[in-house]
Amino acid sequence: MALDYNIFLEVAVIPLDIILFCYLAMRYTNPTRVNIAFRRFAFVVTLTNIVDVATAVVTSAHARVPNWLHYLFNTLDSALAALSGFLFIYYIYAYSTMEQADLTRRNILNATLLGIDFLLLLTNPLTGWVFTYDAAGNYHHELLFMPVAYGFPILFFAIGSLYMLTHRQRYRKSQLLTMVVSAMLAGMLFLLQMLFFDTTLITFFIASIGVLIIFLSLETPEYVRLIQTTAELNEARAREAAVEAQERLSQEVLLALSKAVDAKDHYTNGHSGRVAEYAREIARRMGKSEQEQEEIYDLGLLHDIGKIGISEEIINKKGRLTDEEFAEIKRHTVIGWDILKTITEIPWLSKGARWHHERYDGRGYPDGLSGTEIPEEARIICLADSYDAMTSKRSYSFPRAQAEVRAEIDRCRGTQFDPDIARYLLDMIDEDTEYQLREIS
Repeated sequence: MALDYNIFLEVAVIPLDIILFCYLAMRYTNPTRVNIAFRRFAFVVTLTNIVDVATAVVTSAHARVPNWLHYLFNTLDSALAALSGFLFIYYIYAYSTMEQADLTRRNILNATLLGIDFLLLLTNPLTGWVFTYDAAGNYHHELLFMPVAYGFPILFFAIGSLYMLTHRQRYRKSQLLTMVVSAMLAGMLFLLQMLFFDTTLITFFIASIGVLIIFLSLETPEYVRLIQTTAELNEARAREAAVEAQERLSQEVLLALSKAVDAKDHYTNGHSGRVAEYAREIARRMGKSEQEQEEIYDLGLLHDIGKIGISEEIINKKGRLTDEEFAEIKRHTVIGWDILKTITEIPWLSKGARWHHERYDGRGYPDGLSGTEIPEEARIICLADSYDAMTSKRSYSFPRAQAEVRAEIDRCRGTQFDPDIARYLLDMIDEDTEYQLREIS
């Protein structure tokens, strides 16, 4: 049987395809993204080359084979051609450390294009839009033959090549040049076959040579390990940078909230910040870890966040509060708890807000907890808050002398304050010979 197509180039390269894929199957056992992607790409190019040759033989048989077999082979051939280009993109993306959301969007777009190509091919026996066969078994190109048979594969290879070029820092210059030249030659030969050499099968001969070039220039085991290690390092750096940025943002938000609270009280200036500093120093002296110290600091910053829900007239009232006003201002502990417990990423943040007015003897509010029933963090905040209240100007009092403050802290050990934690604050006062731990006007 005389063939309508020159198949010799593609036939000659099939053994090379099979040898290369067998080598990959035996040697590329490490299941990295790059290895998996390259094996799939090489396998589909090999399969497409074989099917392309088989399709040429079946098509040349004309009426000697039924038309359904013609449709089957040509549909499968065109679908595999598009899938080869799609898997080239998948392989290029495997080198990438792009954000998962961006990768998902790109994969959805590319999969949609592939789905459109498959849909046109699968419906072609009904629509006849891509190719048809007449009663004599002769093959005819229809309106959408060029876009479907050639356009989608070229588009996929172009998308992969474009992404590679825009992320060229991931490759050495020699490797990038090899990839670019290979992609350009493959694209030009695709166009030449499409426009001038329709009966010569050269497309997947070039694709097979391209796979070999990629293997020799990029896919040596040493380079794969290097790329994988580099990618993992970059991903780790990106995660670390994201965590640092989130921590900076969280700290800035906490500071902004604490300043918003302090702004409601005309007689406080940086109260929340000072309480946070005192609490952190107490925690340090108690032997807490750096992370625990920072958590205590954050608790101190937002311990009075509930005052946002209290009337400024009550907060800034000069003189003694009525029983009703005092009951209202006591609500700031519960309001603060309700605000902060909604921050699920930092579940411990609400402890200081609710319980910093509890007393060690159980006579505090809002829950009347006593002793170690009170969270340790809240017992620390309670001390720091009371100390700052005595050393700052308030609507109802002036700063006390340092000796008086120390005597009050010592007197209230075991009643208002945890006696063990209070000892650390007393040490801080004793070391502060110039009385710097106070509001400085």
